[in-house]
Amino acid sequence: MRSKLSWITFIPLLLAAGFLRAARWIFPEGTIFNLSNLVLDYIFLGAVVLVFLFTALFCLIDKRICVYYLPHRNFAALIFGIIIAFAFAADGAVSLIGIISTHQVDVLELIESILLIISGIVFVVLALTHCIKGRKDNNLSLLSIFPALLCAVRMIIIFVSFTTISLKLADVASLICYVFATLFFFNYAVTLSHIKAKRAVKSCMIFGFPAVAALLPYGAVKLIFSFDSAELVNNLDGAEAVLIGLYILSFLIELTAFARDKDSVRIVFEEDEPIVDDIPEADVEDDGFVVDPEDKEAELDTSEFLGNMDTSDYLYRDTQANDDNSIYGTYGTYGTYGAYGNYGNYDNEEADSYLTHYDDIEPDEDDRPQDYTSRLDEIDKLILEISEKSD
Repeated sequence: MRSKLSWITFIPLLLAAGFLRAARWIFPEGTIFNLSNLVLDYIFLGAVVLVFLFTALFCLIDKRICVYYLPHRNFAALIFGIIIAFAFAADGAVSLIGIISTHQVDVLELIESILLIISGIVFVVLALTHCIKGRKDNNLSLLSIFPALLCAVRMIIIFVSFTTISLKLADVASLICYVFATLFFFNYAVTLSHIKAKRAVKSCMIFGFPAVAALLPYGAVKLIFSFDSAELVNNLDGAEAVLIGLYILSFLIELTAFARDKDSVRIVFEEDEPIVDDIPEADVEDDGFVVDPEDKEAELDTSEFLGNMDTSDYLYRDTQANDDNSIYGTYGTYGTYGAYGNYGNYDNEEADSYLTHYDDIEPDEDDRPQDYTSRLDEIDKLILEISEKSD
């Protein structure tokens, strides 16, 4: 599948994005090709956009990947999901306590706090889904939409904050992080819920790779170079970005390893809910087409009928085909239809043995019944004799 080629461009561009993001703290301004810190930030954003474009290209030309995906065991996603749950719960609790203590209610911050707590619970559920291979219970899968809502609210909060400061001072990287994270978690929820969508699995890759390329450098650099040792709660923003990036990365690795093509997955719709089931390798032919077990049974029944058909009432004589003259092979003799043997040339000695051959029978020995017209005179004589005796 061509979508897996996205890793070829993702890895070098991720390293380049991390270097560009950390360059402003490592080197003095203007050291790298006389570029300012603002230009380096925009080049960092350009690297993230390139990841998005290359991934979209590889995924759009991939016609074989299945539109449904069945989760597999992923212990890395389990660990990161549990840690994210604790981080979100702590961040939401701190935000709610701050709102209650200050008596200043900001609608967006209140919504964000509530979504943080709910998303913390949801990530526990999502983490548990990675413990069971091939989990088919989709009752709680729709809850995975809450991380997408949380990222969307954070994206709005960051965008609103840009209206109060200069664009040169705005950290556009944080906005890009949550734009791609929102799009990823929305398609992630669709994929886990097995909702019928044409490009849900592809969209997880298309938006997941750039989300990782933006979140990991952004959060790691913030934790390393802007760590607040006085108020540890202030570091939750950078820690959450790193954890979300690692969670998405672990899922992308799982998706790349276990994504199936269309011909090797059986989709069964039961009560308007699709159930995804992997087809055993024994039922998949070399050309990739799926073999229906019922077709195999039908084929087996047909061959058994032909092989066990009762032919005891037929007269059959097997003849050897003449390789030099015969072009139709041997059919033998069936019933009273005469010799079908070789449609090409055949020996007269073989033809003598057929039941329907009578060319060499002597006239005196011919006991075949005569035709009706030749027997009329004899019948008339017999009738006259009977009438005379009766008189």
